Amino acid sequence: MATSFQTYVKSLNQLAIPLIANSIFGLSIELVDQAMIAHLSVAAYASVGAIGNFLYTIGGIIGAVAITLNIYGSKAIGEKQKSRYLNYLSSSLLLDVLLGVGLGIFCFIGKDLLLIRLYGFSGISLQDGNDYLSLMSGYFFLQLVIFTLTNCLKINKNTKWILIVSTTTTLLHTCLNYLLIFGVFGYRGLGVSGAAISSTITLCLDAGAYAFLLRNDIKSALHFPPAETVFILLRSLPLMGQELLEGSVFIIILNALLAHISPLILSGYLLISQILQIGLVPTFMYSSALLTLVSESNGARNQSDLKDFPRTAGILAMILFCFIGILFYSLRVPIASLITNDTRLIRYSANIFLILWLANVFRPLFEIYKSALQSVGQSRCVLKLTCVVNTITLVLMIILIEYLKLYGVAIGLLFNYFVIFLLLNLNYSRYLSRQITLNS
Repeated sequence: MATSFQTYVKSLNQLAIPLIANSIFGLSIELVDQAMIAHLSVAAYASVGAIGNFLYTIGGIIGAVAITLNIYGSKAIGEKQKSRYLNYLSSSLLLDVLLGVGLGIFCFIGKDLLLIRLYGFSGISLQDGNDYLSLMSGYFFLQLVIFTLTNCLKINKNTKWILIVSTTTTLLHTCLNYLLIFGVFGYRGLGVSGAAISSTITLCLDAGAYAFLLRNDIKSALHFPPAETVFILLRSLPLMGQELLEGSVFIIILNALLAHISPLILSGYLLISQILQIGLVPTFMYSSALLTLVSESNGARNQSDLKDFPRTAGILAMILFCFIGILFYSLRVPIASLITNDTRLIRYSANIFLILWLANVFRPLFEIYKSALQSVGQSRCVLKLTCVVNTITLVLMIILIEYLKLYGVAIGLLFNYFVIFLLLNLNYSRYLSRQITLNS
């Protein structure tokens, strides 16, 4: 039993550890980049930050196409049908072109609509926003290609290259940022435009490096007609809905509820949420590894692996989440001080750290079993369950906030992730039982 557990741990870590290291490194560099922009002006920081969040959010939603490739491509590998995997790859690349170029043209042509109507920018903020968005119009296409190719590396179990490539290009990006934003050796800095040019160059290098590493798969895939384009798109829609629900709708409503209590409570919650995202990095990476391993096991009809990979990933994710929680709790004041210099906010954030961390204690298990169910083609089930429970949770929070303030939010979050985890676990067990019946 111990040997079997160690085997699953090794398989998960082989995929997840490079992704974890890459994610933590990327977060650190992102903070440095934000600090560079902040040194230009408040207007530059606001416009670039708002546009960056918009690009990141939309990119994450349409990036579901690459997750679908991971799920069904890995399943095809498990079924020992590489031609089907290559067909999925050619279809995904076509979708990258259609979605990426289409959204890029929309952003370039409709940038005034976005910046003035949506964000209400004017003056210097509008000028900075126009410069940045115009130069970042290729973001969606390049990012979709990167998503697709990195998921191919996951399918091929070569995630070490994701760490190597992204680490190299991210360091280069930081140097380019400094050079192009501020200027050096007598060259005048380009400010916000420099930041956009630096990001675009980095994305091109990332896409080019991954394309080189996967050149054989890409050449082979181009010999297959993209016959699965509609299939990939339709299977991506529930994943897009899930990303939209979790990444936008639920968070926006929750932030609105907190804002109505007090600005301090909202600020404290947002600060702890930033720290929480770091603590959840291992969870997200193990969830990503599961997309490959569970999908492949599903294709190979290996019932033991289907059962034990999520269980092992859940144990690893919970151990790391608790360990990071204890570490961050002991350093909560210094960590908060790195994010803000407001002593009142630092003190308040330190006081609410434990309650908010405990409120998310079942989130690692939720993320693990969400990925497990998505990996076996049950994305619609995940979306329906999450939508229903999220709605109930928000109603519960509205009631509890009236009496318990932030504690009402914490109770709501604990309820939300615990109930969804139980339901996802139950549905996954039912799926395994049905598979056993069908195969017997």
